[in-house]
Amino acid sequence: ASKYPWAAINITNADGSPVEGLGGVMVKEVGGLKVALVPVAQDTTPEVANAGDLRFLPTVDTAVAAAEKAREDGADIVVGVVQTDMSNDRKLIASHAFDVILSGDDHSYATAYDGVTAYVETSMDARFLSPVDLTVEIGQDDDGKRTIDWVPAFRFIDTASVTPDPETQAKVDEFQKQLDESLNVEIGTTEVPLDSRRNVVRAEESAMGNVIADAMRAATGAEIGFTNGGGIRADRTYDAGLKLTRRDILTELPFGNVTVMTELPGSQILAALENGVSQVEKGAGRFPQVSGISFAFDASAPAGSRVSEVMVGDQPLDLDKVYTVATNDYMLAGGDGYAALGGGKVIVNAGNGSLMANDVIDYIAATGKVTTGVEGRIRKLGGN
Repeated sequence: ASKYPWAAINITNADGSPVEGLGGVMVKEVGGLKVALVPVAQDTTPEVANAGDLRFLPTVDTAVAAAEKAREDGADIVVGVVQTDMSNDRKLIASHAFDVILSGDDHSYATAYDGVTAYVETSMDARFLSPVDLTVEIGQDDDGKRTIDWVPAFRFIDTASVTPDPETQAKVDEFQKQLDESLNVEIGTTEVPLDSRRNVVRAEESAMGNVIADAMRAATGAEIGFTNGGGIRADRTYDAGLKLTRRDILTELPFGNVTVMTELPGSQILAALENGVSQVEKGAGRFPQVSGISFAFDASAPAGSRVSEVMVGDQPLDLDKVYTVATNDYMLAGGDGYAALGGGKVIVNAGNGSLMANDVIDYIAATGKVTTGVEGRIRKLGGN
């Protein structure tokens, strides 16, 4: 339904052909200047999302080459419009191929200027915005060659204090009314505090993560429940005594993922846990929230050898034993780097599974309460 153009220079079809309707570098005339917009997507997309058979070329190399080509073609100002993490952002800044970089992906807020490139990272969900104003002077040098000089001015907008646009707010209210009729239905009371904040579900055991993983295990009868913290999205806390609604759960699990079940040997389960904590220092969404299993991890150890003390129920994980594992269809297909969850005998596939959100709603409604908080399923070692 969007009317604006979609663009990314590093996405192609599987055979390398252009994606229909996807634009590339755009050049706009502004105040006598040629401004090139270089749109680039995150090249790890196939690992962290369901990208189908689309190919993603290297983010930094593709972006820098396009920026240099735009400059050669006469662009006065080159702006990178990128969705990539801060490690790539830093490489793009260091390349000095761009005048301005407008970035997303990290869900944090940042501004920077090194005298060559102005940079902003504007948080998430339009909570904070950072418009960049460029004051540009067009002149000429002693040889009569045209010169472009500019300085940036950063502005900060906290949208919590912005008056809503009346037309947009009316449309929001219309949708809200429709949703309220089906979503503001109470399903139970939480007797313990729940926490789904991003920094928690992607780094440590979360009571909300426990509820979700428990529900998946209960729905399938699996020995182990396993979901990715990055799929838990409401980014909030719930006080003990709060009434939970269908809206709460669907806000936590907005992606429409399905609960599936597979059989896997303990060795692959261990590999899955290692993947889950391999990027905890980056706040990666692959961090696991679990049920029926407990473990410790040391984030200071090399990735791939961080996990220890794995228990299934009250027994140590047997690397040769086959266990039933409830997870979501995204992870079963290798999403978030979970290749280790594949290759087993699939008992419940995506076509036969239920929506995770529905499983959680049913699980809470069955007793009308949530009583399980943080209980030591995941323990941090090494002081991290």
